[in-house]
Amino acid sequence: MASASSWASSFRSHCEGAVSPCGEPDCSFKRRLWRRFRWRHGTIRLHGSVYCAPACFESAARQYFARLCATVLSAPPVRHRVPLGLLMISRGQLTNPQLRSALEAQRVDGRHRLGEWLEKLGFATEQQVTAALARQWACPVLTPTANCDPACARLLPYCLLESSRMLPVQFVASTRTFHLAFCDGIDYVALYAIERMLDCRTQPCLATRSAVAQTLQQLGHERRPGDRLFDGWREPSDLARITCGYVLKLGADDIRLVGCGSFIWARLSKGKDVANLLFHRPRNISSAETLGFDLPSIPSIPFAGTG
Repeated sequence: MASASSWASSFRSHCEGAVSPCGEPDCSFKRRLWRRFRWRHGTIRLHGSVYCAPACFESAARQYFARLCATVLSAPPVRHRVPLGLLMISRGQLTNPQLRSALEAQRVDGRHRLGEWLEKLGFATEQQVTAALARQWACPVLTPTANCDPACARLLPYCLLESSRMLPVQFVASTRTFHLAFCDGIDYVALYAIERMLDCRTQPCLATRSAVAQTLQQLGHERRPGDRLFDGWREPSDLARITCGYVLKLGADDIRLVGCGSFIWARLSKGKDVANLLFHRPRNISSAETLGFDLPSIPSIPFAGTG
């Protein structure tokens, strides 16, 4: 009897050493061992925490999604120290009558930004407007001859690029710095989400609207098998179930979740292979809370390989 008890204890110790600790509080050793034998793909990491089985991962993901659904991070409206029109007047690129005409046209029509009206009326070029915007946002301008790295475009889902009117320019692996270009202003909520998701530092710049539109159009025609967009979900449990299904189907072992404006973004990776799941937030989430944060002041399926 003693030897049998000793053998059982030894076997249990061996199994406990073989099975990785699970981040799910409700996962007991017996359940963990049984699931581990049934599921032989190893462990799943969610924001650094290890989960021993799909059921444990799905339970943790459901809690993450619930928090993301309850909180919508949005930036407050930015008020620049010097308005665009006055900035261009001070640089001799615009006259007072021209500015008044553009402002009146904008008021009557009720659409488009002031810079677009300055271009429509022939008072300024697109390059002049972009340079003035860059001075407002205290960031550089992407030169027309600069080429965007096609490899880094696959790091971000296309719907996210389109919604923020944003272009991935270059990802410097040695410093983990991601350079991104905008055309209408800096979307700091998107930059914050990218930094959290990719564990990197972002550097924004400004580019002309025509350049951004042309490049986005080209990216939109490219086949992106790793991107998936989901609408019509009702509960955080739906998001967790869908994500867990793709984790099992694709064999992903590292998952990150982050909210980004009107989307909830799930990034599934296995080595250098990545899949992006975007969940469109319903407009009628009653529990959503808008949180502001300080912006930098002006003096801040198969996988799709990342390459």
